[in-house]
Amino acid sequence: MNLVADFIEANLDVLVRRFSKAARGLESTQGLKPSELISTVPEYLRAVAAICQHGATPERLETRTRLEEAHINLRLRVGATQEDATEEYTLLGRIIPQLWEDAQPERKPDASDLQCLFQQIEEAMEHVVLLFSGDSLEDRQREKRFLRQMDALAPRSLEPGTDTQGPLKPLVELIARAMEAAGAELFLVDAGGRRLFPAAHTLHLVPPAGRWADTQGPSFLGRVARAEEPLVLAQTRGLEDFEREGLEASAWSTLLGLRLWPHGALMGVLCVGFAEARPVPPRAKRFLETLVEYLSGILDRALLMGRLSEAHARMEASETRYRLASQAAADTVWDWNLLTQKVAWSGETRRLLGFAPEEIGPLAQWWVSRIHPEDRERVEHGIHAAIQGTQARWQDEYRFLNRQGDVARVLDTGVILRDAAGRGVRMVGAMQDVTSRWEAENGHEQQLREARTARVQADTELSQLHALLRQAPVALAILRGPAHVVALANDRVCQLWGRTSDQVLGRPVLEALPEVEGQGIRELLDGVLTTGAPYVGHELPVRLARAAGGALEEAYFNLIYQPLHETEVGLQGILVVANEVTEAVQARQRAEDLAGTLKASEERLRLALDAADMGSWDIELATGRGTWDARFRAMLGLPPQGEVLLDEAMRFVLEEDRPLVEHAMAEAARPGGSGEYACEFRARLPRPGQAERWISGRGHVHFGPDGRPLRFVGTGLDVTERKLAEEAARQRTEFEQYLVGIVSHDLRNPLSAITLGTSSLLKREDLSERATKAVLRIQNSAERAVRMIRDLLDFTQARMGGGLPVQCQDLELGALVRQVVEEVRMTAPERDLQLSLPQAGLRGCWDPDRVTQLLINLLGNALKYSPEDTPVAVRLREVPGSILLEVHNGGAPIASNVLPRIFQPMQRGAPGMDAATRSVGLGLYIVRTIVHAHGGTIDVTSTREAGTTFTVRLPHADAKQAAGK
Repeated sequence: MNLVADFIEANLDVLVRRFSKAARGLESTQGLKPSELISTVPEYLRAVAAICQHGATPERLETRTRLEEAHINLRLRVGATQEDATEEYTLLGRIIPQLWEDAQPERKPDASDLQCLFQQIEEAMEHVVLLFSGDSLEDRQREKRFLRQMDALAPRSLEPGTDTQGPLKPLVELIARAMEAAGAELFLVDAGGRRLFPAAHTLHLVPPAGRWADTQGPSFLGRVARAEEPLVLAQTRGLEDFEREGLEASAWSTLLGLRLWPHGALMGVLCVGFAEARPVPPRAKRFLETLVEYLSGILDRALLMGRLSEAHARMEASETRYRLASQAAADTVWDWNLLTQKVAWSGETRRLLGFAPEEIGPLAQWWVSRIHPEDRERVEHGIHAAIQGTQARWQDEYRFLNRQGDVARVLDTGVILRDAAGRGVRMVGAMQDVTSRWEAENGHEQQLREARTARVQADTELSQLHALLRQAPVALAILRGPAHVVALANDRVCQLWGRTSDQVLGRPVLEALPEVEGQGIRELLDGVLTTGAPYVGHELPVRLARAAGGALEEAYFNLIYQPLHETEVGLQGILVVANEVTEAVQARQRAEDLAGTLKASEERLRLALDAADMGSWDIELATGRGTWDARFRAMLGLPPQGEVLLDEAMRFVLEEDRPLVEHAMAEAARPGGSGEYACEFRARLPRPGQAERWISGRGHVHFGPDGRPLRFVGTGLDVTERKLAEEAARQRTEFEQYLVGIVSHDLRNPLSAITLGTSSLLKREDLSERATKAVLRIQNSAERAVRMIRDLLDFTQARMGGGLPVQCQDLELGALVRQVVEEVRMTAPERDLQLSLPQAGLRGCWDPDRVTQLLINLLGNALKYSPEDTPVAVRLREVPGSILLEVHNGGAPIASNVLPRIFQPMQRGAPGMDAATRSVGLGLYIVRTIVHAHGGTIDVTSTREAGTTFTVRLPHADAKQAAGK
């Protein structure tokens, strides 16, 4: 018992109502009728329940597949997308578990029942993908397999100026194997973006030096660099020098090229070479686009890692310089862990403040305790406000008590490092003794104090503003200065960029988002900052590395770049307001692509019907209204214009064939049937005396969600000529076989009388020698005629009776062959007959009369077609499971055009034989029929050097019993 199947059957109406209600909320179902919305869902649920209950038989799987195709085709007609159809099956998979949550525990399905249900839903979604994309599961799995292999071969980093052949050659070789090509070569563009240089070649350990191509030139590489689609060079041989610029393709005949275009900028060109001239199908081009796009991401990531390695080296050098500079400047450098409150001080603390390292407390509280009491609250409040806000830097000037208890005036500056949530986790700073400067400026102390107070208030207000902007539901960012440094990035804009705030704050936007370089973003920002005019972008495409593994994905944004002026807001920069509209743009593009595909499919169907000279019809079965094209109207004799109902059209079918057509239509429209229609019928004669016309009809009945037939669509083809040819051939064959049987049977009686008469005459002793020779000639002629009649009778029996009868019995085949050869020697004493038999006897079950007839025919054929001074050899031998009987003769070989039909009736091995050897050409046909009746085979080989050999292979077991034995 399967609880899922029982549950679906018991709650089918509830499930359908819930699905209809839930599906109404989907955008793709707006405007659909209730019947169109439900489609085949009830029948599909019953099919799923039957599979879960009774197992996945071919019939049940075919029913489920047909219902899925009907539902998906209906969604295609109303403009739904692949995601829309998949979402409906996902919705169905959620509704069923939600409903059984209220069921009794003993009625709830277990894990195996649920697995069966979810497997059906997943296979339906796979069916959606297959019908929408046209790619089979095997194609998608092959593509995934090669992409995984590319990931495994991807280099970690590529630094500028280093060797590229070593790390990139395995990737290029893999792409060549994936495309089933002879080889491939990768070109990368230089820093100026104008020249392409070879980077990796499948046929060279090191790419030949000195080759390059102009990306703007007329060469094939230049054209590929400027083309958005793959380009094909059908023939590489015989090209002009300017077309071959940069290429090393002497071993290739056809080239397929595609540019690498990450972030909207040219990275390079990949050329795939095929050894033979060949067209490149669209599927291969799409596959190359996938591989090249993936290769672009790999190279982009490797080049980025190379740049990061260089940047890391530069940063280490910078840190070393900073340490030396701090020592030279006599500053005390401190590092504060905000999570543990531990502070590390540099060695300059002893010289600046008089404290030895072991005298300094490990926690921040030691530093707070040494601040002058009058400044302590202010400094502590200011630094904690900076930490808790969004500031990146903190600075303050205050009084600090050194080891001797004297007051030192210090300027303290710190940089705040934050985690992904914006929380301060670390602070690094430097403390500088500015006592001398303060004493020199003591006269302005009050003004400086007021300035510091104002600065603290401004920092606090700025922190509050930053906190408010971070929580805004709109994507906001502030870019500072001509380098466009990210001064503010709220959570929403970090989500759109695919970065954390720690990864972007304080960095130029093109450093935080290196993948947008070359996509025109820098130019837009520079223009806004230079002109002071805001920029409003609608559906601006941007490629961002926010997918898994750092792969690029294309996104679309509505955005505003608003300039900020220092006189108004205290800084020079740009306010960025963005809203992502990727899903809406892609949905519109898919709808446009689908409309184009449907239009092209309709045009291909029309051209195919025209090319096949076929007519078509489309009938509404509920009303009988039909649409008939001009070609089908002419075939059936319908009026060329005006509406013709189905009942009216049936009157143009010949009355004798009308019941056959009606029965075929009824079977196709039967509920639960396949819907397939196939019938051949005759059209009614429009005028007496005209030849009847045969029409072959093929069609399909389409059913509604309730199982009722709705439409009957099909095609018709005029097959009159084929029908007439078939009937003529049938009548001719019957007449020939009937005539041969009558003639051969009626000739046997007079020939028997002649044979008996000549035998009696030969017994008389008073015949002269001349009379005896005449009687012998008559007797030989009569016996030859008897053999010809026997062959004719056997031929008639084989053609009309389905084969020759055989009477198998236990037989020693060697003795029979020896006896037949001796008899033939007596009739042809002037010929050399050679016999080779095995030492051991060959016993088996064969028909002795038929085997004798077989061997006589083969020997007679060999004697007839070989020179009189050449031997005829007969060899009998045993092989595993069967015996071989071979008859060989020398002489001229059988013509090559005769060999394929040598065993057909009325055929002879050589033309121009004299009247004495004339026959009806049935001997070899009868030989083959006898061999087949025993379950064996016969072959013939014939050459001028080796002569002609007929080889009969008979099974060494009971012979087959003929029909009627």
